[in-house]
Amino acid sequence: MQKKKKLPLLRALLAVIVSITSITACATAPRIEYIRDVPAVTFPVFPPPDCVEYEDATDTVMMPLWYWQKIAEYKIDVDAIEEYLDRLRPAAAQQ
Repeated sequence: MQKKKKLPLLRALLAVIVSITSITACATAPRIEYIRDVPAVTFPVFPPPDCVEYEDATDTVMMPLWYWQKIAEYKIDVDAIEEYLDRLRPAAAQQ
């Protein structure tokens, strides 16, 4: 009869010990810092392609549409990355 009463008590004690050990291990584990330095993102200067023409009289630049689209896509990507990094900066400062 005594063995039947001790078995649930031992199970409960073992569950408590495992729980406390796992909680302590998680709380005392060092944090991994993924955000080190936030790089400065700047818009690069593109070299002009051979087909770009500048007109002094009208002060305009003529270039192929595909080249303009590539520049615009790159600028959109840079802006998106810069916005993402701006959101990460407060998180990095808090840690």
